[in-house]
Amino acid sequence: MTVEEFLIENNIEINEEKKHLLAPQGCSVLVNGKTGSGKTLLLLTRIAYLIEGNMISSKHMLNLCFDRDTAKEMTKHYRYYYGESEDTPVFTDIHNFAYQIIRMYNKERDIETWKAYKDTGSAIKRLVKEMFARDLRRHEVYNIVKKISYCRNMMLPERDIQKIEVDGIDFFALYKAYEKFKSKRSIYDYDDILVTAVNMLMRDQQLLQRLQQRYAFIHIDDAQELSFLSHMLIKMVVSSTCELFLCADKDLSIAFDRAAYPVALDTITQSYPNTKIYELSGNYRCNQTIIETANAFFYKDLEGMQAIRNETTEIKYKGFADITKLYEYAVKKVVEDENETVFVYRNFAMAVPLIDRFINENISFAFQGNLEHFVQDSFVKDMWNFIELLVDARDLKAFYEVYEKLGLDISKKVLLEVGDRIQKDESVDVYQALMESSYKAAGKKKLASIIERIRMAENKNTLDMIMFILEKMGYRALLLKANVKLQEPTIVSLMTLAQQYPNPDEFLHVISNLKSYKSEPNGRVQIRSAEHMRGKDYERVIILDCMGGMFPRQQSEDDEIQRERALFFMSMTKAKNMLEFLSTKRSHLTRLEISPFLYELHTAVKEEQEATPTISLPKVSAPKKLRITSIRRGVRLKHVQLGEGTVMKVVDGMMHIKFESGIKQMNIKLCLANNLIELA
Repeated sequence: MTVEEFLIENNIEINEEKKHLLAPQGCSVLVNGKTGSGKTLLLLTRIAYLIEGNMISSKHMLNLCFDRDTAKEMTKHYRYYYGESEDTPVFTDIHNFAYQIIRMYNKERDIETWKAYKDTGSAIKRLVKEMFARDLRRHEVYNIVKKISYCRNMMLPERDIQKIEVDGIDFFALYKAYEKFKSKRSIYDYDDILVTAVNMLMRDQQLLQRLQQRYAFIHIDDAQELSFLSHMLIKMVVSSTCELFLCADKDLSIAFDRAAYPVALDTITQSYPNTKIYELSGNYRCNQTIIETANAFFYKDLEGMQAIRNETTEIKYKGFADITKLYEYAVKKVVEDENETVFVYRNFAMAVPLIDRFINENISFAFQGNLEHFVQDSFVKDMWNFIELLVDARDLKAFYEVYEKLGLDISKKVLLEVGDRIQKDESVDVYQALMESSYKAAGKKKLASIIERIRMAENKNTLDMIMFILEKMGYRALLLKANVKLQEPTIVSLMTLAQQYPNPDEFLHVISNLKSYKSEPNGRVQIRSAEHMRGKDYERVIILDCMGGMFPRQQSEDDEIQRERALFFMSMTKAKNMLEFLSTKRSHLTRLEISPFLYELHTAVKEEQEATPTISLPKVSAPKKLRITSIRRGVRLKHVQLGEGTVMKVVDGMMHIKFESGIKQMNIKLCLANNLIELA
């Protein structure tokens, strides 16, 4: 089967500069291309052509992706374009591949394989609390995790690790404690998996040879995110007869927490002699306006993306006086407009009020993120327990959770007395039981003043209760001590929910139910993290939390600031035709700042217009197109070759259309993508 025959048979359009890359090259290949240049489609098409052209079986092919989520997306995309068969290829991430090597090595020796441990940040936070009595904030945890990952992936000796400095923390002592923590529990983190796999292949040459003999083709997407150790592992597995094919966009390397090492691609010809390097040009995804805006923001004076499409549109910057108006607008947008839409967040907490509103409005949507993590956040848990106690002063469990935060020093003996007293007398609450216990006199005096304040708040609405807890019960001082501001996303989000549910009982009920809500598998409306927008595109992208300290997050190091810029840019360039930015000046009584990225965007666009008067951002709506949601039973369509027909049914992305020549089954997305159908 020739390349042309394969493309025609599968109804795939690939330009000339990519067609010759589908066939075996006889050497290693690096394909560089900016976002939207078609790298992923090229990779998938090449894999399909090699398999369907009977040049290789999928079991002799290793297809590596950035992470597990991307591997799932690649699998879904492959099946969408090329269907599923007995020889459907497998897509996996580098850590899963390394873990398979560990399991093979251990199985031959009857050794139990340690489990993979994902929640590195929580372990680091606990260790720092125990060792240095410090409560780390999210970005501080991220910085330490990043440094540890760098040490492991670069295989630094201890003398170099001892030189690494972190304010207020003995980094080397923490590093050793973390290693001991994992060893004691027989667990690997992501970095251990790579280190262990490489060491095992060095020790077991027979296992290494089996892997080298197994793989004739190795394909890697997002190669710019590979760490130094990942490159080492791949180098070991690639034999002299294996063809390595890498796709990369060095401009969008964001996996600093996984020790991304994109500079390795600069010396690719030293690692793999005779490597062919290709540069893909053009962005096939975004319209001209989005390309110009994204270029001005990210590339500035450097050569950026080249627009293939000539369509223009209006980019919307929506600012709101209060955050509740922002979420009202988001709901209105998807109710009134059937366009495929993704809401992108930098902080999952900012997506929670939107999720809640979609649930209430019965809007079908899919979301990414963990509601359980939000509900288990320390601030959310504390407010939950405080409100429970304000609503019901006999709630012993809530009292146990918050009494220390009230500044009460109560012994276990006294707590047992309180519990016993409440169980025996239903008319007694925790405060009365505490006053009647053997609690010390000084403590009772302090408690008396607290009780007086608490009685004042029992009949307040939810938001007033939270403000009372912050200002009158001393919780604000605890936040200030931990350097936590009221502008923190979790605090803003919970206060927004409190405004939505003024009745405390209803508020608690909603929070309780949120953690059990499960995302739908897919949908026209999606809510996704900026960090997980790879390999995707949408008709409309709405960036949800364009506020200072949220997007970008507050950072201290240059590489982190650059990562925030890359994430913002990547979010922008996933929009095909429509792009919006949402921001607000206020959350209840808390003042919020507009994201500096938005100010920068306005400045960049203004300078671009002044420098090139012929380029403008006209305020016109995108042309109305036939949408997936418009295709349903009874709709009349016109096919470019088959003429007019009636949709008989729609099942699993396939439409059955009755033409004069008979009933035809067609893939809806492929027909739309290639402009094969229109409304009759």
